[in-house]
Amino acid sequence: MSSVPLLLDLGNSRIKWRQAEQSGVAHSVAELWQQCAQLVRTTKIIGCAVANPALQTQIEQLFAQHWQAHTQWLKVSRKALDVRNHYQNIAEQGPDRWAAVLGARQRFAKQNVLVISAGTALVIDSLSAEGDFLGGTIAPGLGLMKTVLHQATARLPLAQGQALAFPQSTIDAIETGCLRAMLGAIQIAETALQQQHQAATQIVLFGGDAAILATLLNGKAIAVDNLVLDGLAALLAAGDGEFC
Repeated sequence: MSSVPLLLDLGNSRIKWRQAEQSGVAHSVAELWQQCAQLVRTTKIIGCAVANPALQTQIEQLFAQHWQAHTQWLKVSRKALDVRNHYQNIAEQGPDRWAAVLGARQRFAKQNVLVISAGTALVIDSLSAEGDFLGGTIAPGLGLMKTVLHQATARLPLAQGQALAFPQSTIDAIETGCLRAMLGAIQIAETALQQQHQAATQIVLFGGDAAILATLLNGKAIAVDNLVLDGLAALLAAGDGEFC
């Protein structure tokens, strides 16, 4: 039995995991176990969940059965590491947002950072160089925007297009329009953070659409693997954070 922790990020569409230098992505509990069965067995399983509570229960039962391990889940707190949380009601705040902010703080200490999750939703959170989590915005992600356009209209297709300066097809017009909406939200948040704190802002993206957004931001942003798991790892290393 190992003390090397297994970290879990239960998102809306995927389950991400990491143990030491190994990591993976699963789309079901069964697939998760196929991947994790090959890992070093551990009693320390730490997770962050925004998915259906039933999925959390399945995960807990999975590792209790196979590894006799108890899974702990991150709770949002008013302070962790050196970050102060100014969200009005922390019970409403997703633990994935909190973990990602903490992960960004570890990577970009003493910098103003826009922490952007580009997945099912586009979440843009602001972290000051002084360590204050200021809040953020939530909007539909790229896939969700395109799906809603398709479902709510009679003739707009659901297809993969290209982002172009002057789209000349419907699928390219949809792709470009949705991406420009996302870029506009990012640029507004960047301007607000820079105006309030009078310093340059580091933009960091993660999630399924992080790479394309980073490219369209022309070098102003970097895409990373998973800030949620980075945040969980930082909390464990520091012996900090609240879990249940």
